[in-house]
Amino acid sequence: MVLIKFYRTMKGKITLRNPAVQGRFYPESKTKIIKLLDRIEKENRYPLEDISIQSVIGGILPHAGHIYSGYQTIPFFQLVQKHNCFPDTFVIVHPNHTGFGDPVSLDDSTTWNNAIGEIKLDKEFSELLDIPRNRRAHSYEHSCEVIIPYIQRYCMDKSFKILPVCMLDQSYDSAKKLGDKIYKAVTLSKRRIIVLASSDFSHFLSPDEGYLSDQFVLDEIEKGNTEGVYQMVRRHNISVCGYGPIMALMHYAGKVKPDYKKKLLARGHSGEVSPSSEVVDYISMLFYY
Repeated sequence: MVLIKFYRTMKGKITLRNPAVQGRFYPESKTKIIKLLDRIEKENRYPLEDISIQSVIGGILPHAGHIYSGYQTIPFFQLVQKHNCFPDTFVIVHPNHTGFGDPVSLDDSTTWNNAIGEIKLDKEFSELLDIPRNRRAHSYEHSCEVIIPYIQRYCMDKSFKILPVCMLDQSYDSAKKLGDKIYKAVTLSKRRIIVLASSDFSHFLSPDEGYLSDQFVLDEIEKGNTEGVYQMVRRHNISVCGYGPIMALMHYAGKVKPDYKKKLLARGHSGEVSPSSEVVDYISMLFYY
């Protein structure tokens, strides 16, 4: 059977997705994962600011190896934890790096597994989205999987589900439609969700060049200009790999709360961990009201 390495079957039906990048993007054991995340948290590179938060709509998070982008990712989950804004479901909208699957794909497994444990997918919510299921889009893709251990670590004593949504088509229209579908599903289901847009920013530029390139996109995000994000990425050929998920989050946030707030939590790059003249940029941002 194709992809048997990553999926367990039961009576011919796929039920469990096993990790594809565990041991590479993050450690291979629960103890090592927790130890690494705790060490990064203790370094406290990005101290939390005092923010008044009623509700967390979502956030932009990187998807590199934990040793590189954990510094930017952890502050987001610390805020969710601090303000007790835990959702029923984390909807993780992420890019498709493999080229497999539909323009937008859900996974057809019921559970994802890693060294920390198993997490159930929100099948009931997914059925309201009218998006095809395609396991090939998810089986080798890392950009959702690497975020899961953070959720498990910072929501460890909470009951929650996840819903990975893989975007191959990252056009403005595709992102807008996805944002609409998520909002409609929330309205129908009354689910409390947090939408996570998985994206690294500029790739393989110098730190200064990457900073300037990313700022074009960040300026549009700050203005709440969803289509402007698409225009900047195209006009300046900016290698933000998850601009589609970012736009989907922005469009969804605008429907939840037209005057939603944005807060840049952390901004850094891979060269801060492994010095290089060519780096990958990492940004985390909170969407809230």
